[in-house]
Parts: sequence; C-alpha cells; structure tokens
Amino acid sequence: MTAKLNDDFYLKIKPSFTFLTDEQCLRIHEASLEILESVGAEFNSPEAMGLLEDAGCRVVGPNRVTFPSWVVEAAVASTPKRVIMGNRKGERVMKLQFDNNYYGPGSETPFTLDVRTGQRRPAVLADVENAAKVVEALPDIDFCMSFALAGDVPKRHEDIHHMRAMLLNTVKPLLFTSWDCDGNKAIYDICCLAAGGEEAFRANPFILQYVEPITPLVNPRESLDKLMFCARNGIPMMYAPAGTLGGTTPVTFAGGFAVTNAENLMGITLMQAVRKGAHFVYGGGPGLLHPRHGTFNYGPPEGFTTRMIRRQLAKWYGFPDFNAAACSDAKRVDQQAAFEAGIGLFVTTLIGANVVHDVGYLDSGLTSSLDFLALAGEMIPLVRRALTSPEVSTEHLAMEVIKAVGIGGNYLANKHTVRHFREEIQLSDFWERGTHDAWERAGSKNSFDKINEKVRAILDGPRQVEELPAKVVEDIDRVVADLDAKRHRDNRSS
Repeated sequence: MTAKLNDDFYLKIKPSFTFLTDEQCLRIHEASLEILESVGAEFNSPEAMGLLEDAGCRVVGPNRVTFPSWVVEAAVASTPKRVIMGNRKGERVMKLQFDNNYYGPGSETPFTLDVRTGQRRPAVLADVENAAKVVEALPDIDFCMSFALAGDVPKRHEDIHHMRAMLLNTVKPLLFTSWDCDGNKAIYDICCLAAGGEEAFRANPFILQYVEPITPLVNPRESLDKLMFCARNGIPMMYAPAGTLGGTTPVTFAGGFAVTNAENLMGITLMQAVRKGAHFVYGGGPGLLHPRHGTFNYGPPEGFTTRMIRRQLAKWYGFPDFNAAACSDAKRVDQQAAFEAGIGLFVTTLIGANVVHDVGYLDSGLTSSLDFLALAGEMIPLVRRALTSPEVSTEHLAMEVIKAVGIGGNYLANKHTVRHFREEIQLSDFWERGTHDAWERAGSKNSFDKINEKVRAILDGPRQVEELPAKVVEDIDRVVADLDAKRHRDNRSS
C-alpha cells in the first residue's frame, strides 16, 4: 500500500554535505577541552581574569588561566545558536542559522587593483568608500567590510574612518575591526546615531565585530577589551583564531583545529562570563603557511579543507560560522582567480557556511579588487541556483498541461511555461549564452572586460544608497573628530 503524499509539502531544499562525523567533531572538542584544562591560556587583562575566575576557572599564574570542562560546557550551552543581523534601516536581513549563506568582502588590504588603470597601488580611504558603493549596488553581495586599509589616514586611526565610509555608502550589514576599545566605543556611538538611538540599535544590531587572539593561546589586552565591550553592548562578534598549520599550530588538521577550537571556546567562555546570552559567531582556524614561499594561502585544496572543517565544527556546536570564499592567491583577476572563486563559492554554499567573507581578495589577502568582487557577485546566483532543488508539487508536475499538449506538441506558448520559466531557468545579462555572431556584434568582450565596465558604471553613476539625514552625518563626523583628537593626544603623550 502506498502512503498518500501531502501535496502541500514541496519546500525547495539544498543538498547537504558532511565532511566530519559527529565522532570526529567530538574528538576535536574533547582535545580542546583537555588543552584548556591542562595547558590553559594567557590572559593579559586583570578584569578578564577576574571574570573567568568568578565563572569557575582557575588562575594558576600571573597571566595564566585554566578552564574546567564544566565551565566551558556551560558557556557553550548559554550561547545563542542563531544571530540575526539587520541593516541600518532596521530590516532584519541576515539570519545566521541553519545553512543560510551570506556573502561579502574582507577587510583591510594594504593594496588594491585600480579599476581604471588595472595597476596595483596602495589603498586609500576612497577605496573603502568605493567598495561600499559597489557592495550596495550588487544584489547578491549581502554585507560590507572595509575591503581596503586607508593608507592616507593616520596610522591606528583607520578603524573609525572605515566605519564612517561604510555607513555613508551602504545600508547593508557591516563587519568591522577596530584598533582598541576607544575605537569600539566610537564605532558603537556612530552606529547608534545611524540607527536613531541606542535602543533602536541594540534591538537590531547591524554590525558584527572581528577580533583575534594570538595563536597559540595568547589573549592580548586589546582583543579582550573589545570582546568584553561587545558582550556588554549587544554587538555580535567572533573571536577568530588565525593560526597556521605547522607554524603556530600542529601541521595536522586535527591538531591544528584542536588548538584553534580551544581558542574559540575560551572566547565563548569569557563572553558568557561577561553577559549570558551574548551573541557569538564561530570562526577562524588554522590557515596554510606555504612551506616554500612563507605566504598565507587561500587557493590550495587544503584551504577548502579548513573551511569545511570550520563549518562542520560550528554546525556540531549549533553556532553560526564565519568562513571565506571567492578569494585567491592569484595576482590579477585571471583564470586562476576565477577558478578558485568558483570552487570556493560552490564549497561554501554546499556546506551551508553562514557569513562568508574575503570575497574579492587577491594576492593571499594583500590586494583587493572591485572587479573580482563584482565577478563573484555574478557567480553567487549561479551557484545558489545549481544547489537548490526543484519544487515538486501538483502545479510543477504539470500533469494537466502534459495531457493537454499531448503527443508531438510543444510548450513554448503555454501559459504554464510563461508562468514558470523565470523561476526555473535563470537569466543573466552578464554570462555569455548567445550566438557567436551576437557576441561579435556586442564587441567580442570577455568576462573580465564586462565586469570592469560594470564596476566603472557603478562608481560613475548616481549614488544608490539611502542617505542619512544631514544632522546625523554631522553628529557622526563629530564623534570621528573627537576620537582622532584623542588619539593624537595619546600619541604625543606616549
């Protein structure tokens, strides 16, 4: 007897991919607990050490703390398993849970490829503004990071200027870094101004902070101050280790992730000691230190291995993850860059990575390219479409239509085809799908030519962002100026 199918259940799904078994994840977790319990970690903050001690950790030296496993397990249990990010208009646009994918650029590259000359040059603040404009214009890029290091801004003043440039040029969610807690406070203040007040911002945060420990197992004062500030002020954050296999972690993937997973867990434990329920995004892990060149590499197959392990561990804990794709070690937007971008986007979409940054990075993360970012923006909907299952329902099985058309007929002018072809067959003005003659008449342009034209048109065209009120911009500029003045005073006094 055949069970009757419920015709209302035809939700589209995406295939899932498992890279580690639950047993393997458990073994890495247990190894991380052993590291934290027996080795511990260095904490260069009396305040952080006091909070951890109050939570049940052991202070075993001037700067050393060890973590009983029950303290870590309790912190994991009290950490929310979903993070919702808004945009600065108050719309909840990024739901970091399940296998939802969101893509955006990375942060401070010291160099950029100029979109007009094609030459590599030092990055400046205008490049941060231009990146935000391009992010705003690309529908499949979901969030913004600075994408450049403002070399024309005084050293260690860049963070607040990056945030101002992004806030004024896109409404999309923002990922950010800061130099210190002064930078955090100023960034928090200008985001509250943009949101319409502190209460509105905290109800719908639209920023996510990236903070790093120093692998292996060292927590600098600045990182701890930023972590505690985020926990207290409702800013979601990641405490993302950036170790290297065979450099600052064991060369084996299992050993490398045992260390960096321990560093994620110590960040979670401190955040929950500051405020239970503080929002955390699982990130980081051991990267690839090239044994011949000494470079930090994105493109080798092992790079995709680390991304899959990172996602698998985050999923095992139930946390959203911070990952990477469409980043390449190529020096130009060339065939290597396009290949590594396509593979990376396919992998991260397939594994369900949540916050996927570094889109548009070249040269092992040293050079940004707006052309590469926009090219990835054209790849993302293709990958998403390829990994979305068809809808199987009475309407989509189309039995009545098939019977009506019968044998030897066609469906070209059928109302069912008109009704559904746009959802079933993805159309794009960018990818070449036409005839050779039509391609020649359009100028015989390759993909790299067309993407550069698109980026220039965005930068030369009218502003697409919803402007902040002039009074808000004035208030933001006052906060920026006050922090600049404070830092200048601090520099002179030191």
